[in-house]
Formats: sequence, structure tokens, C-alpha cells
Amino acid sequence: MSLYSPGKFAVTCIAAVALSPSLMSAADNWRSALYPEDWKPGYEAPDGGYLHDFSYAGYQRGEQPIPDRKDNVIDVTSAPYLADKTGQTDATAAIQAAIDAAGDAGGGVVFLPAGTYKVAPSAEGKNALLISGDSVVLRGEGKDKTFLFNDSVQMRNKSVITIGAKNGLWWGSKGYPTVPITQDLLKPTTVIPVADLADMAVGDYVVIRSDMTQRMIDQLGMTGVWKPTDSYLPAPTYARRITAIDPSARTITVDVPLRGFIYAADNARVAILKKAKPVQESGVEYLSIGMKQHPGGGLDDDDKKNMTEGTTAYEIFRAAALIFDGAENCWARGISSYCPPGNNANIHLLSHGVRLMRTRNVTVEDCFFAYPQYRGEGGNGYMYTLYGNECLLKNCTGKGGRHNFSFGEMGSTGNVLLNFHAIDGRLPSDFHMYLSRVNLIDNAVADGDYFAAVKRFAPPTHGETTSESVFWNTKGLRYQPEVGEYAGHATKNPQFLIISHQWGQGYVIGTQGPCHDVETDDFCEGVGRGEALLPQSLYEDQLRRRLATTKPQ
Repeated sequence: MSLYSPGKFAVTCIAAVALSPSLMSAADNWRSALYPEDWKPGYEAPDGGYLHDFSYAGYQRGEQPIPDRKDNVIDVTSAPYLADKTGQTDATAAIQAAIDAAGDAGGGVVFLPAGTYKVAPSAEGKNALLISGDSVVLRGEGKDKTFLFNDSVQMRNKSVITIGAKNGLWWGSKGYPTVPITQDLLKPTTVIPVADLADMAVGDYVVIRSDMTQRMIDQLGMTGVWKPTDSYLPAPTYARRITAIDPSARTITVDVPLRGFIYAADNARVAILKKAKPVQESGVEYLSIGMKQHPGGGLDDDDKKNMTEGTTAYEIFRAAALIFDGAENCWARGISSYCPPGNNANIHLLSHGVRLMRTRNVTVEDCFFAYPQYRGEGGNGYMYTLYGNECLLKNCTGKGGRHNFSFGEMGSTGNVLLNFHAIDGRLPSDFHMYLSRVNLIDNAVADGDYFAAVKRFAPPTHGETTSESVFWNTKGLRYQPEVGEYAGHATKNPQFLIISHQWGQGYVIGTQGPCHDVETDDFCEGVGRGEALLPQSLYEDQLRRRLATTKPQ
């Protein structure tokens, strides 16, 4: 039987599959049939299976380390800012003034010495602190020394920190000039044929996108479930930079390969975002964030309550510690949630940890987010949520979330989770809605959690959630308890590390640990044998290969 199964029949993988002798060494190391020793981007197995090149994820496409900025350091406790580091008086205005001064100066480090800083959004504001300038770094003295305490519970759709364009960066806006794409682009490519080059230049920020047409809906098997008129439905979206223009061929070249699924029949086009400016080279690092616990109750799984004003659920709906929105080549590192004094011991946050929106090439590294107060339906209690392109979560942990990580919408593509630890999730860490294609889960560890990539019918109907995504060398330490609870009812939790039923094709390659079983109808190999898989990390090996053969752009 071929491991690549276009016929898509369900199978429970509970033991290592047989491997070709050519793929095994004398020491019983083995390689995926899709990743031979001489692998190059574009390689396809005889039966058509292939792996995308995920090496472009993260800050500067992985070609440069995150910088350690030392210029223009502004101590927020010094004059003229005089931020209180004792947590007694509000420090929001002082810290924001220092952030704005750094931005006006062309960049700088806004330094928060050890202490506790009380912050809160204004009644009209969407965040307590906004970094909207380039090259601005908000830096603490360490996540065990510098604490940001959010002192408001009126936090509906608000954040403690946002890094992003002040007026947003709307990838789907109809206000940008567009140029039609003249042919289907179904495989990875950096070269895009267009009808006209007049409005484009090297360096332009562009968004390659199409529409959610009835043709696409039918192709995805979502006929009667999704509708082209559904306002919430996204469409394939790739944010890129133009690196070359060929007038004779009438093509543009972009900095990161597209991930396919672009059809001319779906109004495929290049949107030129000359007037939109993403925030670049800014970050937050080495501090902890805690959010004041809401004193109200009633936080169950009733979706309607978070739409009713005056309820606890309404007031803390989707409140986040950190949001990236309209960011490019930015980062968060060494950030942790914490339990502020006065909170119950198991409450660090109100709802969300980190949310990546309309953002590309952002790295979130060495972070820990845990214990939201609200884990109810409608999108609450997610520790890491990805709605962007080519982002990297590295050495991060989510604990006690409704979903410890979640991918959402068609603009969530090319992302990599490397060495992610998911601990005691209420529900699985998952691909959540609207076909978030081509993402990599690399060396993830589940401890009282599991990973899901399946069709979902939660309202509004999430439908197909992913395709061509890869689970590589996944480790299971502990399944969820066999018997759980949801909305006051007993539930039976799956006893699997991975459940993967992706649209078209998906990939489960190598699992290990005491809880390594897989349920899938996707390409599946090496169950229980991840410790001997070569290479151990797909992302790191692909990055090494690319940097060895190409000059950084």
C-alpha cells in the first residue's frame, strides 16, 4: 500500500509502518519517503506527494538573527517619563510617551527596569500600549523581574500590547489597486505572471489573493455550507515583497514562494499596498504580562453570553496580552504570562495570549502563556492564534488554554511551530477554520493535549481547516483524560496524539513518546519511531539547505 493515499480512507496508525531498506541506516535511522538525503524544493515522490519548503518562516525569513538593539535606550523610570515601577500608580501614559519618543527618533529601546508597571487601555482605546513605529523595542529586565499588570477588566477585543500599523493593514481591502494574475498557480512558485506591470516596483508590499467563489467552494466540498456572499469567509492570501520585475515576460518575482491554490477563475490578482505601511523591526522582550481577574462569574460555554452587554463574558471577550497586527519582521521573545496578586492561582490572562493578524515573518520565541479566565465558545482562551503568513513560533509553551494553539483562515499559511509544548488544553491544539493551508508543526510535544487537523462544523461553519500541512516528529507524553467535561456534560476524549483528516492531502511523519498513536487518512509514516527520524527537525534542515545554496536577499 502506498503511504500517500489520494483515495483518503481512514486508518488508525498505532505502530511503525514498514520502511524501504533504502530509507534506513544500519543504526535504524530512517528518512521520510518525501524527504530523501538529496531533497530540494520541488521534489515529488513517484505517487505525487511532496513537502513545501517551510524555511522562510520567521524574522527576516530566518536569514538574520533577531537583533539585540543597544541604541537610543530610554529608561521609562527616568525623567521626563517617570513611570512608577512599584505598581501603585498607573504607568500607561509614561510608557506610551517613551514608545512614541523612540518611534519619532527613528527607533530605540524602551527599557522597563525590574518592577511592576500598572497599565490599562482607555475606555475608547483598543490597547494599553501601542508600538506603531519602526525599530522600537519594548524591553524588560527579565520575565522574572519586569511585570506589566493590566488593571482593567473592560477588555472586550482589547490588548495589553499591540505591535502594528496604527490604522491597520487590511489584506482584504478593496481600496488597493490590483492587477490580474494571468494563469493558475497551483504549486510553490516565486514567479507570478500578471496582466500589467505599470504600478509595481521592486520592494513593493503586495498581497496575492483571490475570491471565495462558488467554483472554489464546490472544489473544497463545501457546497451548501459556505456561500460566496458570507461576509466572514476569507480567501487565499499571500503577503509578499517584490524582488524582481521582468517586463518582457510580464512577471514579478516575490521574496517567498506562494503556497499554491491560486486560480485565475477566482479573480486571482496582485493587490499593491503602496500606501499601507506595516510596522517593521520592532519587538517586545524579556518581561511578563498579567491581567486582572474579572470579579464576575457566569463563564461557561454559552456562546450567547459573550454577546450580551453587562456580562463577564461580554466584557473580557477575546481580550489579549499581545497582538501583532500589520507587522513585518518583528518579534516577541522571553515573554511570559504571570498570576498577578489578587487573582486566583490558576488565572494569568482574561482570554487570549498572543494573536498574529495580517502579519508576515514575525518570530515569537521562548514564550509561555497560560491559564486564561475565559475559555468559552466564540473564540476565547486561545494561547497562540495564527492568522498570518510565514511566522515562526519557536520554543514556546501554551498551558491550560481552550486551544493552546490555533490556526485560522486562509491567510494563515507557511507558519512553523518549532518545539512547541502544549499542556493540558481543554480542547485540542488545532487547525480551526477556513482552510489554513500549508503549515508545519515540527517537534511539538503534547502533555495532556493532542493535535487536530479535521473538518469542523462549529457555527459559523468552519468547514475544511487545512491541507498540505505537516506534523513532523511529534512527541506525546500524556493523552487527555479518557473522560472529560464540556458544558456540564461528560465527554470521551480521543486517546490519540494526532488526528489528521486534511482536505486533499496532509502529512504525519514520525511520532514518539509513550503516547504516540495517530488517527489519519493522510500520508502517515514512522509512527512510534520519531527518535530515529532524519533529520530530527524539518524546518531547521530546510533552512540550513537554503542558506547554504542561496544568498540572503
